[in-house]
Amino acid sequence: MNKTRHNQRKRTGPKSTRTTEHLVRALVAGCGSPAQVLELYYWSKEPGLIDVIRGIVAMPEESRAALEAFMAISRDAKSVVATLDRSGVLSLTSANALKTVALAQHAAEDDIDDQPRLLN
Repeated sequence: MNKTRHNQRKRTGPKSTRTTEHLVRALVAGCGSPAQVLELYYWSKEPGLIDVIRGIVAMPEESRAALEAFMAISRDAKSVVATLDRSGVLSLTSANALKTVALAQHAAEDDIDDQPRLLN
């Protein structure tokens, strides 16, 4: 009986390894570049990051779109400040985002006469 179990382990080990290798190769091929795969692997090792990514993916589309827009107009993620108050409200602020929104509001307010304006 031990020989049977031992032989089963030998057969499943290499097959499992081949399956894993095939999966890794398929992921690399589908990702576009080995550099992106290495970057994803690197970031996956950051403590807690996988949970953050899962949380973002699970958000309603509108919430995720708002977060993506905020990060895009912030331009520099290092400028983002996050605070969580006692009632559970998360606030994200960024000086870059504030400037971008102010410029957009200024452009929208002065767009009435359809004349191009400088935003300086």
